[in-house]
Amino acid sequence: MKHIIIGIVLSFSILGLTISTPIKAETEGDFLQEKHNDFYDAFLVFLNPYAQKAINKKYPTRNYALWNSDILEVKRMTGGYSQYDFKVKVKYDTYTGAHNPQEGPVIITFEVKTDKVTVVDIKG
Repeated sequence: MKHIIIGIVLSFSILGLTISTPIKAETEGDFLQEKHNDFYDAFLVFLNPYAQKAINKKYPTRNYALWNSDILEVKRMTGGYSQYDFKVKVKYDTYTGAHNPQEGPVIITFEVKTDKVTVVDIKG
């Protein structure tokens, strides 16, 4: 009887270990999503001074945070001097004061060229 109980306990222990440790393989999609997020975060940091200047000019009392910003569109411009000209549309969720509700989104369209960044449009 003692051997049967020990056998059952060992069986449940081994079975429990194999079931409770799922193995998740990192897929290529996970890797690309991580790279995609890093790319967009770097782009937000790059555009931050231009966004801050544009938002402060049009809405002097509003603030925003990069963690609450989304790049809506990155479009390569065709023709022109360089193949590295882009139009980038970014949504910034703005607020006034730290504990007040959001004022609403401000959408800024940037023109990014190799030699300069300009704000083309700002809506909010």
